[in-house]
Amino acid sequence: MTTAVAAESETMQPRAMPDKRFLAFLTPILVLALAVRVGFVLIRQSSVQLVTGDAYWYHFQAKLVAEGRGFLNPFDFYKEGIVSQGADHPPGFVVVLTILDWLGIDSAQGQRLVMCLLGTVSVAVIAFLGRRLGGVRVGLIAAAIAALYPNMWINDGMLMVETVFILATAVALLGCYRYVSRPNRVDVAVISIALTVAAMTRPEAILLFLLLPVPIVLGRSEVAWKERVAQLLVAACIPVLAFAPWVLYNQSRFEDPVFISTGAGQTLAAGNCDLTFSGEHLGFYDTKCLLAPQIQEPTTTDRSLRDSEYRQIARSYIGAHSSDLPKVMAARVGRVWHLFRVDQSVGLDGFIEGRAGGPPGSGFFLVREALWAYFVLAPLAIYGLVALRRRRTLVYPLLMQPALVTLVAAMTFGITRYRAGAEVTIVVCAAVTIEIIASKLFPPRTPEVQPLPTAQPEVTT
Repeated sequence: MTTAVAAESETMQPRAMPDKRFLAFLTPILVLALAVRVGFVLIRQSSVQLVTGDAYWYHFQAKLVAEGRGFLNPFDFYKEGIVSQGADHPPGFVVVLTILDWLGIDSAQGQRLVMCLLGTVSVAVIAFLGRRLGGVRVGLIAAAIAALYPNMWINDGMLMVETVFILATAVALLGCYRYVSRPNRVDVAVISIALTVAAMTRPEAILLFLLLPVPIVLGRSEVAWKERVAQLLVAACIPVLAFAPWVLYNQSRFEDPVFISTGAGQTLAAGNCDLTFSGEHLGFYDTKCLLAPQIQEPTTTDRSLRDSEYRQIARSYIGAHSSDLPKVMAARVGRVWHLFRVDQSVGLDGFIEGRAGGPPGSGFFLVREALWAYFVLAPLAIYGLVALRRRRTLVYPLLMQPALVTLVAAMTFGITRYRAGAEVTIVVCAAVTIEIIASKLFPPRTPEVQPLPTAQPEVTT
Protein backbone atom coordinates (compact mmCIF):
# COMPACT_ATOMS: atom_id res chain seq x y z
CA MET A 1 0.00 0.00 0.00
CA THR A 2 1.37 3.45 -0.89
CA THR A 3 0.19 6.90 0.17
CA ALA A 4 0.47 9.99 -2.09
CA VAL A 5 -0.23 13.41 -0.73
CA ALA A 6 -2.17 15.47 -3.23
CA ALA A 7 -1.41 18.95 -1.88
CA GLU A 8 0.22 20.72 1.03
CA SER A 9 -0.81 23.82 2.95
CA GLU A 10 2.55 25.59 3.23
CA THR A 11 1.25 28.61 1.33
CA MET A 12 -1.86 30.69 1.44
CA GLN A 13 -4.35 30.44 -1.35
CA PRO A 14 -5.70 33.83 -2.43
CA ARG A 15 -9.39 34.06 -3.07
CA ALA A 16 -9.23 35.37 -6.59
CA MET A 17 -11.07 38.39 -7.88
CA PRO A 18 -12.14 37.77 -11.46
CA ASP A 19 -9.29 38.75 -13.77
CA LYS A 20 -11.33 41.42 -15.54
CA ARG A 21 -12.09 43.21 -12.28
CA PHE A 22 -8.51 42.92 -11.07
CA LEU A 23 -7.23 44.34 -14.35
CA ALA A 24 -9.82 47.11 -14.20
CA PHE A 25 -8.42 48.23 -10.84
CA LEU A 26 -4.83 47.68 -11.96
CA THR A 27 -5.06 49.67 -15.21
CA PRO A 28 -5.27 53.17 -13.67
CA ILE A 29 -2.37 52.28 -11.37
CA LEU A 30 -0.28 51.36 -14.41
CA VAL A 31 -1.26 54.61 -16.13
CA LEU A 32 -0.11 56.48 -13.02
CA ALA A 33 3.14 54.50 -12.95
CA LEU A 34 3.88 55.37 -16.56
CA ALA A 35 2.99 59.04 -16.02
CA VAL A 36 5.34 59.32 -13.03
CA ARG A 37 8.22 57.76 -14.95
CA VAL A 38 7.68 59.76 -18.11
CA GLY A 39 7.34 62.93 -16.04
CA PHE A 40 10.71 62.28 -14.40
CA VAL A 41 12.36 61.73 -17.78
CA LEU A 42 10.79 64.76 -19.45
CA ILE A 43 11.18 67.17 -16.54
CA ARG A 44 14.47 66.13 -14.97
CA GLN A 45 16.38 64.15 -17.59
CA SER A 46 15.74 66.00 -20.85
CA SER A 47 18.78 68.24 -20.37
CA VAL A 48 21.10 65.46 -19.17
CA GLN A 49 23.80 64.63 -21.71
CA LEU A 50 25.71 61.36 -21.60
CA VAL A 51 29.35 62.31 -21.19
CA THR A 52 30.71 59.54 -18.93
CA GLY A 53 29.66 56.74 -16.61
CA ASP A 54 27.89 53.44 -17.15
CA ALA A 55 24.96 54.97 -19.05
CA TYR A 56 27.45 56.38 -21.58
CA TRP A 57 28.96 52.91 -22.00
CA TYR A 58 25.61 51.18 -22.58
CA HIS A 59 24.24 53.79 -24.97
CA PHE A 60 27.30 54.20 -27.15
CA GLN A 61 28.42 50.58 -27.15
CA ALA A 62 24.90 49.72 -28.37
CA LYS A 63 25.38 52.28 -31.14
CA LEU A 64 28.62 50.57 -32.17
CA VAL A 65 26.95 47.16 -32.20
CA ALA A 66 24.01 48.51 -34.21
CA GLU A 67 26.48 49.90 -36.76
CA GLY A 68 28.07 46.46 -37.11
CA ARG A 69 31.35 47.38 -35.39
CA GLY A 70 30.88 44.92 -32.54
CA PHE A 71 31.24 45.28 -28.78
CA LEU A 72 34.01 47.88 -28.82
CA ASN A 73 35.04 50.09 -25.93
CA PRO A 74 32.94 53.24 -26.53
CA PHE A 75 35.19 55.50 -24.44
CA ASP A 76 38.24 54.58 -26.49
CA PHE A 77 36.37 54.79 -29.79
CA TYR A 78 34.47 58.05 -29.37
CA LYS A 79 36.80 59.97 -27.07
CA GLU A 80 40.23 58.76 -28.24
CA GLY A 81 39.56 57.43 -31.73
CA ILE A 82 41.00 54.05 -30.72
CA VAL A 83 39.47 50.73 -31.73
CA SER A 84 39.65 48.37 -28.76
CA GLN A 85 37.48 45.51 -27.57
CA GLY A 86 35.20 46.14 -24.60
CA ALA A 87 33.39 43.86 -22.16
CA ASP A 88 33.38 46.00 -19.02
CA HIS A 89 29.73 45.01 -18.52
CA PRO A 90 27.65 41.94 -19.43
CA PRO A 91 25.95 42.22 -22.82
CA GLY A 92 22.28 42.11 -21.82
CA PHE A 93 21.42 45.80 -21.56
CA VAL A 94 23.55 46.70 -24.57
CA VAL A 95 21.57 44.15 -26.61
CA VAL A 96 18.30 45.78 -25.48
CA LEU A 97 19.54 49.22 -26.53
CA THR A 98 20.91 47.83 -29.79
CA ILE A 99 17.43 46.58 -30.68
CA LEU A 100 16.07 50.05 -29.95
CA ASP A 101 18.76 51.52 -32.23
CA TRP A 102 17.68 49.18 -35.00
CA LEU A 103 14.08 50.29 -34.46
CA GLY A 104 15.11 53.92 -34.88
CA ILE A 105 14.96 54.82 -31.18
CA ASP A 106 18.60 55.87 -31.02
CA SER A 107 18.58 58.95 -28.79
CA ALA A 108 19.27 58.71 -25.08
CA GLN A 109 15.98 60.43 -24.28
CA GLY A 110 13.99 58.12 -26.53
CA GLN A 111 15.59 55.09 -24.91
CA ARG A 112 14.84 56.47 -21.45
CA LEU A 113 11.17 56.69 -22.42
CA VAL A 114 11.21 53.03 -23.48
CA MET A 115 12.70 52.18 -20.08
CA CYS A 116 9.66 53.91 -18.58
CA LEU A 117 7.49 51.36 -20.38
CA LEU A 118 9.59 48.48 -19.05
CA GLY A 119 9.38 49.96 -15.56
CA THR A 120 5.60 50.03 -15.89
CA VAL A 121 5.63 46.37 -16.92
CA SER A 122 7.55 45.69 -13.69
CA VAL A 123 4.71 47.34 -11.75
CA ALA A 124 2.24 44.97 -13.42
CA VAL A 125 4.35 41.90 -12.62
CA ILE A 126 4.70 43.06 -9.00
CA ALA A 127 0.90 43.37 -8.84
CA PHE A 128 0.48 39.73 -9.88
CA LEU A 129 3.23 38.66 -7.48
CA GLY A 130 1.48 40.46 -4.63
CA ARG A 131 -1.86 38.92 -5.56
CA ARG A 132 -0.36 35.44 -5.51
CA LEU A 133 1.26 36.05 -2.11
CA GLY A 134 -1.57 37.74 -0.26
CA GLY A 135 -4.64 38.28 -2.39
CA VAL A 136 -6.13 40.96 -4.58
CA ARG A 137 -5.70 43.88 -2.21
CA VAL A 138 -2.04 43.05 -1.60
CA GLY A 139 -1.48 42.93 -5.35
CA LEU A 140 -3.10 46.30 -5.96
CA ILE A 141 -1.35 47.91 -2.99
CA ALA A 142 2.01 46.53 -4.18
CA ALA A 143 1.35 47.96 -7.64
CA ALA A 144 0.50 51.37 -6.17
CA ILE A 145 3.69 51.40 -4.10
CA ALA A 146 5.82 50.34 -7.07
CA ALA A 147 4.17 53.04 -9.19
CA LEU A 148 5.06 55.82 -6.75
CA TYR A 149 8.17 54.61 -4.89
CA PRO A 150 11.09 56.78 -6.10
CA ASN A 151 13.68 54.05 -5.66
CA MET A 152 11.79 52.11 -8.32
CA TRP A 153 11.07 54.78 -10.91
CA ILE A 154 14.30 56.77 -10.63
CA ASN A 155 16.05 53.75 -12.14
CA ASP A 156 13.83 53.92 -15.21
CA GLY A 157 15.08 57.39 -16.10
CA MET A 158 18.78 56.65 -15.66
CA LEU A 159 19.33 54.48 -18.76
CA MET A 160 20.97 51.86 -16.58
CA VAL A 161 20.63 48.11 -16.17
CA GLU A 162 18.48 48.34 -13.05
CA THR A 163 15.26 48.74 -15.06
CA VAL A 164 15.72 45.36 -16.75
CA PHE A 165 17.14 43.82 -13.57
CA ILE A 166 14.09 44.76 -11.49
CA LEU A 167 11.74 43.37 -14.15
CA ALA A 168 13.71 40.11 -14.34
CA THR A 169 13.71 39.82 -10.54
CA ALA A 170 9.95 40.30 -10.33
CA VAL A 171 9.31 37.73 -13.08
CA ALA A 172 11.63 35.21 -11.39
CA LEU A 173 9.83 35.60 -8.05
CA LEU A 174 6.42 35.27 -9.69
CA GLY A 175 7.65 32.13 -11.43
CA CYS A 176 8.88 30.73 -8.10
CA TYR A 177 5.49 31.11 -6.43
CA ARG A 178 3.65 29.75 -9.46
CA TYR A 179 5.94 26.73 -9.34
CA VAL A 180 5.37 26.22 -5.61
CA SER A 181 1.61 26.10 -6.23
CA ARG A 182 1.90 23.67 -9.15
CA PRO A 183 5.37 22.31 -9.98
CA ASN A 184 5.97 22.12 -13.73
CA ARG A 185 8.74 22.59 -16.25
CA VAL A 186 7.23 25.72 -17.80
CA ASP A 187 7.55 27.74 -14.61
CA VAL A 188 11.08 26.39 -14.08
CA ALA A 189 11.90 27.67 -17.56
CA VAL A 190 10.34 31.05 -16.74
CA ILE A 191 12.47 31.31 -13.60
CA SER A 192 15.60 30.34 -15.50
CA ILE A 193 14.95 32.76 -18.37
CA ALA A 194 14.34 35.61 -15.92
CA LEU A 195 17.51 34.84 -13.97
CA THR A 196 19.49 34.57 -17.21
CA VAL A 197 18.30 38.04 -18.22
CA ALA A 198 19.22 39.28 -14.74
CA ALA A 199 22.71 37.76 -15.00
CA MET A 200 23.16 39.33 -18.43
CA THR A 201 22.69 42.73 -16.81
CA ARG A 202 24.27 42.25 -13.37
CA PRO A 203 26.83 39.40 -13.21
CA GLU A 204 26.30 38.61 -9.52
CA ALA A 205 22.79 37.41 -10.40
CA ILE A 206 24.35 34.16 -11.60
CA LEU A 207 24.41 33.16 -7.92
CA LEU A 208 20.61 33.27 -7.88
CA PHE A 209 20.53 30.03 -9.86
CA LEU A 210 21.86 28.28 -6.76
CA LEU A 211 19.62 30.26 -4.42
CA LEU A 212 16.25 30.01 -6.21
CA PRO A 213 15.52 27.18 -8.68
CA VAL A 214 17.80 24.58 -7.08
CA PRO A 215 16.32 24.58 -3.54
CA ILE A 216 12.78 25.17 -4.80
CA VAL A 217 12.86 22.20 -7.18
CA LEU A 218 14.74 19.88 -4.83
CA GLY A 219 12.34 20.77 -2.02
CA ARG A 220 9.24 19.49 -3.84
CA SER A 221 9.07 16.05 -2.28
CA GLU A 222 5.77 15.30 -4.02
CA VAL A 223 7.56 15.44 -7.39
CA ALA A 224 9.40 12.30 -8.50
CA TRP A 225 13.20 12.49 -8.43
CA LYS A 226 13.51 11.92 -12.18
CA GLU A 227 11.16 14.82 -12.86
CA ARG A 228 13.03 17.08 -10.45
CA VAL A 229 16.31 16.26 -12.19
CA ALA A 230 14.69 16.99 -15.55
CA GLN A 231 13.44 20.34 -14.26
CA LEU A 232 16.90 21.27 -13.00
CA LEU A 233 18.37 20.36 -16.37
CA VAL A 234 15.88 22.74 -17.98
CA ALA A 235 16.97 25.46 -15.55
CA ALA A 236 20.65 24.80 -16.28
CA CYS A 237 20.44 24.60 -20.07
CA ILE A 238 18.92 28.05 -20.58
CA PRO A 239 21.80 30.16 -19.17
CA VAL A 240 24.38 27.87 -20.79
CA LEU A 241 22.78 28.31 -24.21
CA ALA A 242 22.33 32.05 -23.68
CA PHE A 243 25.88 32.77 -22.53
CA ALA A 244 27.70 30.37 -24.88
CA PRO A 245 27.83 32.77 -27.89
CA TRP A 246 29.09 35.60 -25.67
CA VAL A 247 31.78 33.43 -24.08
CA LEU A 248 32.97 32.09 -27.44
CA TYR A 249 32.98 35.61 -28.90
CA ASN A 250 35.11 36.85 -26.00
CA GLN A 251 37.62 34.02 -26.40
CA SER A 252 38.32 35.28 -29.91
CA ARG A 253 39.11 38.85 -28.84
CA PHE A 254 40.75 38.74 -25.39
CA GLU A 255 43.94 37.13 -24.07
CA ASP A 256 42.40 35.78 -20.86
CA PRO A 257 39.05 33.94 -20.75
CA VAL A 258 36.09 36.31 -20.25
CA PHE A 259 32.90 34.52 -19.23
CA ILE A 260 30.67 37.45 -18.28
CA SER A 261 32.59 40.75 -18.16
CA THR A 262 35.94 42.38 -17.47
CA GLY A 263 34.56 44.82 -14.92
CA ALA A 264 35.02 42.90 -11.67
CA GLY A 265 38.64 43.95 -11.24
CA GLN A 266 37.89 47.66 -11.59
CA THR A 267 34.94 47.31 -9.22
CA LEU A 268 37.10 45.66 -6.57
CA ALA A 269 39.93 48.15 -7.01
CA ALA A 270 37.56 51.14 -6.81
CA GLY A 271 36.36 49.98 -3.39
CA ASN A 272 39.68 48.90 -1.90
CA CYS A 273 42.17 51.69 -1.36
CA ASP A 274 43.04 54.21 1.36
CA LEU A 275 40.24 56.53 0.23
CA THR A 276 37.54 53.91 0.88
CA PHE A 277 39.00 52.19 3.94
CA SER A 278 38.80 55.35 6.03
CA GLY A 279 37.66 58.94 5.89
CA GLU A 280 34.71 60.45 4.08
CA HIS A 281 34.20 57.61 1.58
CA LEU A 282 34.54 54.73 4.04
CA GLY A 283 32.50 51.85 2.60
CA PHE A 284 31.80 53.69 -0.68
CA TYR A 285 33.87 53.81 -3.88
CA ASP A 286 36.23 56.36 -5.36
CA THR A 287 37.39 56.38 -8.98
CA LYS A 288 40.67 57.86 -7.77
CA CYS A 289 41.41 54.36 -6.46
CA LEU A 290 41.96 53.37 -10.10
CA LEU A 291 44.60 56.04 -10.68
CA ALA A 292 48.08 56.96 -9.48
CA PRO A 293 49.19 57.61 -6.79
CA GLN A 294 46.68 55.22 -5.20
CA ILE A 295 47.86 52.39 -7.46
CA GLN A 296 50.35 51.67 -10.20
CA GLU A 297 48.01 51.82 -13.16
CA PRO A 298 47.88 48.85 -15.56
CA THR A 299 49.57 49.59 -18.87
CA THR A 300 48.23 46.76 -21.03
CA THR A 301 45.46 47.62 -23.49
CA ASP A 302 43.83 44.18 -23.37
CA ARG A 303 40.83 44.52 -21.07
CA SER A 304 41.00 40.94 -19.81
CA LEU A 305 44.61 41.43 -18.73
CA ARG A 306 43.77 44.80 -17.16
CA ASP A 307 40.96 43.11 -15.25
CA SER A 308 43.40 40.54 -13.88
CA GLU A 309 45.82 43.30 -12.84
CA TYR A 310 43.06 45.24 -11.08
CA ARG A 311 42.00 42.07 -9.26
CA GLN A 312 45.55 41.51 -8.09
CA ILE A 313 45.85 45.14 -6.95
CA ALA A 314 42.63 44.79 -4.95
CA ARG A 315 43.67 41.45 -3.43
CA SER A 316 47.06 42.84 -2.44
CA TYR A 317 45.50 45.86 -0.77
CA ILE A 318 42.93 43.74 1.08
CA GLY A 319 45.66 41.37 2.26
CA ALA A 320 47.76 44.26 3.56
CA HIS A 321 44.78 45.81 5.38
CA SER A 322 42.91 42.70 6.50
CA SER A 323 42.52 44.04 10.05
CA ASP A 324 40.41 46.92 8.70
CA LEU A 325 38.21 44.68 6.57
CA PRO A 326 35.46 43.93 9.16
CA LYS A 327 34.95 47.66 9.75
CA VAL A 328 34.92 48.41 6.03
CA MET A 329 32.53 45.57 5.19
CA ALA A 330 30.17 46.69 7.93
CA ALA A 331 30.26 50.22 6.53
CA ARG A 332 29.53 48.93 3.01
CA VAL A 333 26.53 46.93 4.17
CA GLY A 334 25.40 49.87 6.27
CA ARG A 335 25.54 52.16 3.25
CA VAL A 336 23.55 49.90 0.94
CA TRP A 337 20.77 49.63 3.56
CA HIS A 338 21.08 53.29 4.63
CA LEU A 339 22.17 52.40 8.15
CA PHE A 340 25.59 54.09 8.03
CA ARG A 341 26.26 57.80 7.49
CA VAL A 342 22.72 58.41 6.35
CA ASP A 343 23.47 62.13 6.17
CA GLN A 344 25.79 61.42 3.22
CA SER A 345 23.25 59.36 1.30
CA VAL A 346 21.47 62.28 -0.37
CA GLY A 347 24.70 63.85 -1.62
CA LEU A 348 26.26 60.59 -2.80
CA ASP A 349 23.10 59.42 -4.56
CA GLY A 350 22.29 62.83 -5.98
CA PHE A 351 25.69 64.10 -7.06
CA ILE A 352 28.01 61.14 -7.59
CA GLU A 353 25.38 58.63 -8.73
CA GLY A 354 23.17 61.20 -10.48
CA ARG A 355 19.95 59.74 -9.11
CA ALA A 356 18.37 63.17 -8.51
CA GLY A 357 18.09 63.76 -12.24
CA GLY A 358 18.95 66.99 -14.00
CA PRO A 359 22.40 68.61 -14.26
CA PRO A 360 24.80 67.85 -11.38
CA GLY A 361 23.96 69.89 -8.29
CA SER A 362 20.60 71.09 -9.64
CA GLY A 363 18.64 69.80 -6.66
CA PHE A 364 18.54 66.65 -4.58
CA PHE A 365 14.89 66.66 -3.52
CA LEU A 366 14.09 63.43 -5.39
CA VAL A 367 16.77 61.37 -3.68
CA ARG A 368 15.74 62.90 -0.37
CA GLU A 369 12.15 61.78 -0.97
CA ALA A 370 13.42 58.36 -2.06
CA LEU A 371 15.35 58.05 1.20
CA TRP A 372 12.33 58.96 3.32
CA ALA A 373 10.12 56.57 1.34
CA TYR A 374 12.62 53.79 1.98
CA PHE A 375 12.62 54.51 5.72
CA VAL A 376 8.82 54.19 5.71
CA LEU A 377 8.65 51.03 3.62
CA ALA A 378 11.57 49.07 5.10
CA PRO A 379 10.03 48.45 8.55
CA LEU A 380 6.67 47.72 6.94
CA ALA A 381 8.40 45.17 4.73
CA ILE A 382 10.03 43.45 7.70
CA TYR A 383 6.67 43.11 9.44
CA GLY A 384 5.07 41.89 6.21
CA LEU A 385 7.73 39.23 5.79
CA VAL A 386 7.09 38.00 9.33
CA ALA A 387 3.34 38.00 8.67
CA LEU A 388 3.80 35.88 5.54
CA ARG A 389 5.94 33.43 7.50
CA ARG A 390 3.26 33.15 10.16
CA ARG A 391 0.78 32.28 7.41
CA ARG A 392 3.15 29.47 6.44
CA THR A 393 3.93 31.13 3.14
CA LEU A 394 7.27 30.14 1.68
CA VAL A 395 9.35 33.30 2.23
CA TYR A 396 12.92 32.38 1.37
CA PRO A 397 12.55 33.34 -2.33
CA LEU A 398 11.76 36.86 -1.13
CA LEU A 399 14.90 36.84 1.02
CA MET A 400 17.34 35.83 -1.70
CA GLN A 401 17.72 39.25 -3.34
CA PRO A 402 18.27 41.07 -0.01
CA ALA A 403 20.83 38.39 0.87
CA LEU A 404 22.59 38.84 -2.48
CA VAL A 405 22.54 42.63 -2.09
CA THR A 406 24.18 42.33 1.32
CA LEU A 407 26.84 39.93 0.02
CA VAL A 408 27.69 42.06 -3.02
CA ALA A 409 27.90 45.24 -0.96
CA ALA A 410 30.14 43.57 1.62
CA MET A 411 32.49 42.40 -1.13
CA THR A 412 32.57 45.65 -3.14
CA PHE A 413 30.93 48.84 -1.81
CA GLY A 414 27.53 50.08 -0.74
CA ILE A 415 25.47 52.13 -3.21
CA THR A 416 21.71 52.50 -3.48
CA ARG A 417 21.32 51.06 -6.98
CA TYR A 418 22.93 47.80 -5.85
CA ARG A 419 19.74 47.37 -3.81
CA ALA A 420 17.52 47.43 -6.93
CA GLY A 421 16.55 43.76 -6.92
CA ALA A 422 15.70 43.85 -3.22
CA GLU A 423 13.29 46.74 -3.80
CA VAL A 424 10.82 44.18 -5.21
CA THR A 425 10.82 42.35 -1.88
CA ILE A 426 10.50 45.62 0.02
CA VAL A 427 7.50 46.72 -2.06
CA VAL A 428 5.60 43.42 -1.92
CA CYS A 429 6.19 42.77 1.78
CA ALA A 430 5.28 46.36 2.69
CA ALA A 431 2.05 45.85 0.75
CA VAL A 432 1.26 42.84 2.94
CA THR A 433 1.57 44.99 6.06
CA ILE A 434 -0.52 47.81 4.63
CA GLU A 435 -3.22 45.29 3.67
CA ILE A 436 -3.23 43.92 7.21
CA ILE A 437 -3.72 47.44 8.57
CA ALA A 438 -6.39 48.19 5.97
CA SER A 439 -8.22 44.94 6.78
CA LYS A 440 -8.46 45.94 10.42
CA LEU A 441 -9.71 49.42 9.54
CA PHE A 442 -11.92 48.38 6.61
CA PRO A 443 -12.71 44.66 6.89
CA PRO A 444 -13.54 43.04 3.52
CA ARG A 445 -16.97 41.45 3.14
CA THR A 446 -15.33 38.13 2.40
CA PRO A 447 -11.84 36.98 3.42
CA GLU A 448 -9.11 37.78 0.92
CA VAL A 449 -7.03 34.74 1.81
CA GLN A 450 -7.76 31.36 3.25
CA PRO A 451 -5.60 28.29 3.87
CA LEU A 452 -5.58 25.61 1.27
CA PRO A 453 -7.84 22.71 2.30
CA THR A 454 -6.09 20.03 4.28
CA ALA A 455 -4.66 17.47 1.95
CA GLN A 456 -6.43 14.13 1.89
CA PRO A 457 -4.24 11.12 1.16
CA GLU A 458 -4.97 9.11 -1.94
CA VAL A 459 -4.74 5.45 -1.06
CA THR A 460 -3.85 2.98 -3.74
CA THR A 461 -3.32 -0.71 -3.38
